[in-house]
Amino acid sequence: MVDYINIVGAVVILGIMGGVFGLVLAVSAKGLAVKAGQSASDVTPADEDAVSTRRTALVKCSGGMHTAKKYLYKGISDCFAATHMGGGPNECSYGCIGLGSCKAVCEYGALSIREGVAVVDHERCAGCLKCVQACPKCIISASPYAADVNVCCSSRDRGPMLRSICEIGCLGCRICEKVCSHGAIRVNDNLASIDYEKCTGCGDCAEKCPRRLIVDAKLEKRPKIAAAD
Repeated sequence: MVDYINIVGAVVILGIMGGVFGLVLAVSAKGLAVKAGQSASDVTPADEDAVSTRRTALVKCSGGMHTAKKYLYKGISDCFAATHMGGGPNECSYGCIGLGSCKAVCEYGALSIREGVAVVDHERCAGCLKCVQACPKCIISASPYAADVNVCCSSRDRGPMLRSICEIGCLGCRICEKVCSHGAIRVNDNLASIDYEKCTGCGDCAEKCPRRLIVDAKLEKRPKIAAAD
């Protein structure tokens, strides 16, 4: 009888512990869970750590209609298919093809094609990053949701070459690097990149960029061609 009571007591205790553990997991998951069709802005992070670790997709290209074309593509509306035809229709070998393969795999409606380039709605993006694998040009990557500035270009071409094929790409001029007093932005291999651990979001680099290429992606601002560069 004693053993039977002990067993029942143990089962009850385990049941209570299991319920408490399940409740903790449910509350934690609620802070980050995003369902299909739900805006990520509707989700309340459980704590500040959840906000600081949240990631969204970033399309590192702004070319689209501003990029010279090698030919008019009329094939299958798939970016991978287009790359089999000379690397795609754009003169820029690094740029977004704009046929929406990333959009097709996004379950949250966070991606759209605007003026020939993929754009992420960072409020809807759940950070699943399926779009990263869907991009044959490898120009979509994870970016901190809290990032104030992003470099929306992937070209490694030198300035003169870049000018001849794209009206908006990074020239590697290093102006952004020079004006950043925090050492958060560097130009390597003709392309600027941001160290988010050092970036304070002051916006000096975005203000001085002659191509207006450094933007706040969360605000869905696309670069505009400067009056002169």
